[in-house]
Formats: sequence, C-alpha cells, structure tokens
Amino acid sequence: MYTAYYKEKKTFLRWSDGKIIGYLNEKVVKDYQPAANADGDTPEKYDAISYTGELTDGGTVMPCDDMTDYNQVANAIIRAKYSVSEELAIQRHAINGDYKEDATEYTTYNEWCEYAKSTAKSWLGITTN
Repeated sequence: MYTAYYKEKKTFLRWSDGKIIGYLNEKVVKDYQPAANADGDTPEKYDAISYTGELTDGGTVMPCDDMTDYNQVANAIIRAKYSVSEELAIQRHAINGDYKEDATEYTTYNEWCEYAKSTAKSWLGITTN
C-alpha cells in the first residue's frame, strides 16, 4: 500500500472500461512536511490530505460499470476491502451468533460499509436531509 499527500481533496475518476480509480482512506495531515526536492530545498509545510491505496499516487482501482450509479460506486468501495466471500462469511458469523465474545470483525466491516456509503454519496454529490 502506498500513501500520497495532496494540497486538495481528490475523489474518483474513470480508469478504464468497467473500472474507476478512487482515493480512499482520506486523512487530514496538519503541517505536512514534504521531502526535500532534488536541489536539496525543503518545501514549506502545508495542511495536506493523504490517501492510501494500491497505486503510488494513493489511488485504488475498483471494478465499477457505471460510475454515476450510487449503488455501484458504494459496492466498488466495499469490494476494495472485502471480497463477496469475505463479506458473506462475516454476515454468516453474525447470524450464527459467533460474535458473542468479540464483534470486532463485524464492527470493522460495518464501519467500512458506512464509510463506503458516505464516500460514494460525497463523490457523486448526493446530499441527504
């Protein structure tokens, strides 16, 4: 995984047919200090936004046939972390009561799903009242 830092917020773009590149795991980094450039000069600090993903620019490539469809974009974000079989296993464990002692896995999964939904809405400009 790679982390990249930007001065401005990034969202998502079409990558190729049936795929998007999205910038996930967003974090605000106060007083970020970029590395010195080739001349040895150190750029000034700034408040940065970081993204962590599979590509060196912090992006993550995700299957998504229709980048204008909320459900497909949200699902693409969920799939960036969980395969269908992993998701079904977590849900089966919850239904079977396997999380009586420790629901960390289920909680983490649900938090990611909520993150996927809110991120998809943000990227698509969907507002809720």
